[in-house]
Parts: sequence; structure tokens; C-alpha cells
Amino acid sequence: MTIRSKVLLALRWSAGLKALSQVATWAMTLIVVRLLDPADYGLMAMASIVIAFLMMVNELGIGPALVQRPSVDHSDFRVAFGIAILSNCALLACLWIAAYPIAIFFDEPGLVPIIRLMSVQFVLIPFAVIPEARLLRALDLKRKSLVDLTANVAGGLTSLSLAASGHGVWSLVWGSLVIMTLRTTGLIIAAPYFVTPHFSIAKARELLSFGALITADRLLWFLYSRVDVIIVGKILGTELLGIYSVAMQIASLPLQKVNSILNEVAFPAFSTIQNDIALIKQYLGKAVRVISFLAFPVFSDFRAFRHLSFVLFWETNGSSRSFLSAFWHVSCHCVWLAT
Repeated sequence: MTIRSKVLLALRWSAGLKALSQVATWAMTLIVVRLLDPADYGLMAMASIVIAFLMMVNELGIGPALVQRPSVDHSDFRVAFGIAILSNCALLACLWIAAYPIAIFFDEPGLVPIIRLMSVQFVLIPFAVIPEARLLRALDLKRKSLVDLTANVAGGLTSLSLAASGHGVWSLVWGSLVIMTLRTTGLIIAAPYFVTPHFSIAKARELLSFGALITADRLLWFLYSRVDVIIVGKILGTELLGIYSVAMQIASLPLQKVNSILNEVAFPAFSTIQNDIALIKQYLGKAVRVISFLAFPVFSDFRAFRHLSFVLFWETNGSSRSFLSAFWHVSCHCVWLAT
């Protein structure tokens, strides 16, 4: 099978299963939004911004480094597994200690148990690094997308059932933990490869030389795209942050989904042809045209649907509705310009 055929097949599986996952999870999300208060989403956004930041550095770019390398052997996987264990355990300890200072910064004591429970994700992540890298190297997005679909639906059902029984913000917390647990388990089943960790300075240097670039890129993107959550949470509080986070999530939804599909396929595909510069230029130009063709018309009109939020989301007072409408309107413009 040619690289073009592999890419097209991977795109079909990734796009189809992600679309199915999105329909299912967003149907549940709309119900959960009606069941929870904006303050619940605000607390979750505060905790998530910390977790998301650490996710940018949790594996030090080891996963992408394994995908990008022209060839990998057993020793590469062992060293990568060792680095992932060390980095994630260190982040787990730091997050457990930093929970109190973070809660003080946001003036929200309730963040401490939420952050500490969500930090359990860092125990699971090292076990998913190698299976995911192996699936991406093979452009086997059928199995990876099926795992993601199963995990996301199960996480959505968990949040929905807990929200319906009155568990508030904890419904969102446990939903995210279920997603991470099932995703890790599913990847191990889909691409089993059991190794013991090994630590080699020479091998680690090879992997981290590329991984450091990936980590720096992730951190810069995080600061660009997520610093607004920190500012809104610090200045305006949990309720308005909850409204803002939902509005921003919906406003950026089309681009996120298109980009996630293209990036998931593009990185391993470009890694396969990394020595053919002319071919890379050709396919990169096509990818940019596809994104532009889909994104510009969507974002130019998507802001018009902000008034549906009055019906679909919280039964808030007029002031909160105005904030939701304004945030959605501004968010669509910002994401459109960023595209």
C-alpha cells in the first residue's frame, strides 16, 4: 500500500469515528451543561488549565520522537518508557504539593481535592506512550480511533449519570478520569508491547533532542491559546469562567476537530517522507488549503448561532446570558483570525 493510500485510509477512519464520537459526546454534554451550574464548569476549567499545562511536558516529547524517527528498536522503547515514568511521577508529586498554592492563587479552596484526584492521570500516561506511538507509526488510526471513541463515550456517560445524581463538579472530574483510564487500557490492548524501563543517557539524548522541540512548541501554543482562562478565572471568578469556557469550547469546536484529524494523520505521514522535501511541500500546501477551505466559511457564520445558547445552556439571568453571547461572539472572531 502506498503512503497516499495509507493516509487516505487513516483520514477516513479518523474522521468517521471522531464524527461519531463527537455526536455522542456532545449530545451528553448538552444535557450535563443543563444539569450543572456555571461555577462547576469554572472550577473544572481552573483545575484543567493546570493539568493541561503539565500535559504539555509530561512525556518530554518522547511519544512524537518515537513516531518521527526513521527506525526504532527495542532499546528505544525501553528508554522512552523509563523517561515517561520518571517525568510523570515527578509531575504527580509536584502537582500534589502545588495543589494548595494553586487554590490560593484562584481563591478557590475547593480546587485542592479536585487537582489531587485529577493528578492520578499521570500514573496512567506512561503506559500509553509506546502503544500510541506504535499505532501512529503504522498509521493504524482505525484501532486508535475506536479506542478514543469507546473512552469518550464511557466518560460522557459517567459524567451524565453523576451529574444527574447531583455530584456537581465531581461528575466532570470522574468523567475525565474514566476517559484516561479506558484510553490507556484500550491502547495497551490494541498495540500490546511490554517492556521494562531502561535508562541510557546516550539514547535519552537522542530522543530528547527532538522531544525538546515538540515540548517547546506545545508550551508556546498553550500560552497562546489558554492564558485567557487563567486571566478570566483570576479576575472574574468561577461562574463567569464557566460561561466563558463553554462558549470558547463551542466557538473553537470546528477548527479543533478538523485540526485534530489532520494533525493525527499528518505527523506520522510526514515523518515517513521526511527526506523528500519536494513531496513534503506538495502535501503541506494541500493540507493548508483544506484547512482554509473548511475553516474560513465556518467561522464567518458560526458566531450567528450564539443565540441558541439561550435555549441549550443554563437558565441564567439576563446578565449571564449577555456574557455568554458576548464571549461566544468574541471567541468566534478570535479563533477565525487565528486560523
